[in-house]
Amino acid sequence: MNPEILNMIRCPISKSDLKLMTEQELESLNQGIAKGEVFDQMGRAVSEPVENALINADRRHAMAVRGGIVTLIADEAIVLEK
Repeated sequence: MNPEILNMIRCPISKSDLKLMTEQELESLNQGIAKGEVFDQMGRAVSEPVENALINADRRHAMAVRGGIVTLIADEAIVLEK
């Protein structure tokens, strides 16, 4: 992800900075998705794995990256807090 773009976008929920998830975090997220344990802000199960994700400063939400495009729609934010 281009660092200049990362500096320009913010979490649509908390308005905090976003940073790339680590490989370990991403693997854990995709495992949870495969098990049907991951939900978006609207309570809908996330069914498709993500190629990457951006995580907000409080580490409660992630924004999926699919096809190189970041999803910055608040309702589609992935809830990380259990």
